[in-house]
Amino acid sequence: MSFGQSIALMSFLLSMGTIAVTYGVAISQGTAEICNPFLDGCTDITHTGMKGDAGFIFRGGMVAACVYFVIWWQLMNAWLKPVSGPVSRGLMHFFGVLAALGLLTGTAVLLPEKTATHWGVHVRGANLFFQGMLVALSINYVLVWRGRKAGLVVPSFWLKTVLMALLWLQFIVFAGVTIGADMSHGKRIIEWWATLFIGVYFLSSWWDWSSLRLNVSEAAKP
Repeated sequence: MSFGQSIALMSFLLSMGTIAVTYGVAISQGTAEICNPFLDGCTDITHTGMKGDAGFIFRGGMVAACVYFVIWWQLMNAWLKPVSGPVSRGLMHFFGVLAALGLLTGTAVLLPEKTATHWGVHVRGANLFFQGMLVALSINYVLVWRGRKAGLVVPSFWLKTVLMALLWLQFIVFAGVTIGADMSHGKRIIEWWATLFIGVYFLSSWWDWSSLRLNVSEAAKP
């Protein structure tokens, strides 16, 4: 497995795996309802990772995932360098990293007690993640699409196409993913699916980066 593949895999496992483990622990400790949140929306992702052991797992795992997200965007920037210009890649990288920092900040302020949590910071950070990530992934998809015409080999292109279509469908039909301290069942369901689609998009690069390496000089250049 190449370095690029390991980053793609860990970006998915740390984010989606943390959420899955957190929800399982929260159910076992009675701090979350038992349901299929993708269909029932009985809880949002935030409230599965606030109280008890689930809170420690969620905060630690998601902060670590954000670090991998930043590295993923750096690798994506390097991978697309031969087939795209610095301005478009710079915008993609900026919004991708900004989204990751938003999630990191929103996660870091979560506390076991709802009244003690800085909800304003959390809500802004979570919304920055979803909205910034949609912008970054959209730019990325366009660059990948153009790159294929220039000879870039993208085994996961059709998976990326499906994921982008689903993300934009959610955005158009449901007016995006807007996170709040209290959300309706419908908004909770959208949050779960949007998070999964983003996670799988990160994972999709596993098929593209079988030989991707990143050295210091590549990381430093725009």
